[in-house]
Amino acid sequence: MASATLLGTLIVTLAVLGVDILRSELPAEPAGPGAAALLIGGTFGGFVLAAAFAWWLLAPIQSLYRRTALAIASSFGTVVLMLIAVPVHQRFGQPGLAGLAFGLAIGAAAFALYARRAARDS
Repeated sequence: MASATLLGTLIVTLAVLGVDILRSELPAEPAGPGAAALLIGGTFGGFVLAAAFAWWLLAPIQSLYRRTALAIASSFGTVVLMLIAVPVHQRFGQPGLAGLAFGLAIGAAAFALYARRAARDS
């Protein structure tokens, strides 16, 4: 579940970074519809991807009820964890978001490998 939550947060962080890059090109102008679409699509895409990835990782669980509940919990975990991007962005700007994304990618990959290895060994 940690891997799925980190993956969803990674997607949301990359969307926020993309919006910030789009907005930095024309700072006097308000954000356009492309930035809004990227932010909304990236945010909801992160939630959905977190749930789908958790569902895939939890394949050894036979109960659909438990598997679904845990997948949805991973999606909600993304909602909570994505709030970390706000202070990181305010303090460190775009390089901070890029560093956060890199850390999230490493964490998601490490936990996913550990989860798949545990499922294979059981």
